[in-house]
Amino acid sequence: MDESLIPVSRAVRPAAPRLRKTERKQQLLDHAKRLFLQLGYHHTTTEKIAHAAGVTEPVLYRHFESKKALFLEVLNEIRLATVLRWREVSSCLQDPARKLEAIIDSYLGSTRSHAVEFRIMHRTLVETDDAEIAACLRSFYLDSESLLSDVIRAGQEAGQFRSDLDPRVGAWEFIRSGLAYTLTLPLGVPLYQEDDYLQKALQCLMACLLKPTMGDWV
Repeated sequence: MDESLIPVSRAVRPAAPRLRKTERKQQLLDHAKRLFLQLGYHHTTTEKIAHAAGVTEPVLYRHFESKKALFLEVLNEIRLATVLRWREVSSCLQDPARKLEAIIDSYLGSTRSHAVEFRIMHRTLVETDDAEIAACLRSFYLDSESLLSDVIRAGQEAGQFRSDLDPRVGAWEFIRSGLAYTLTLPLGVPLYQEDDYLQKALQCLMACLLKPTMGDWV
């Protein structure tokens, strides 16, 4: 029988390619990220994730016991990868000011290359009231606070940064700036398109920390 004459309703969907367990798990995570961003946590279902990945729900449940477990793994993956990037870009630097500049540059710059991940986190901050998910998000921001405040404190001890500033407050001002930048990035703000915007933003943020020189008082 000519297969082209088979009604669409009877057509069998091609089976998903066989992958190793780790590859399948990562594939499910990747599809879940896109759906969580597009639909939000509450409107994304395991059925939709499985369909997007080309597998059945039982296959998904072999890797994740629930949608919530999958979502928590997405958030943890983002948290660990982000903090790891910051540590990598700053680990070879000894000067606290240069170290902080490298971290902030990575934070602002990575919002473009890792926009999906950051937007998932920010959308979740607004939409979810689940205590476990909130705790996972809080862990990310507390990790960020710890890393940034440690660098700021080191800069104070080295005499580079203002000693009257609470390092935790400085850390959260950087975090809030990164949040605002990521949230407004999709708006296509003309200033953001300028080649030197991120460098100027970094200089502005750093100026709040650096000790004034004699020339600044003239």
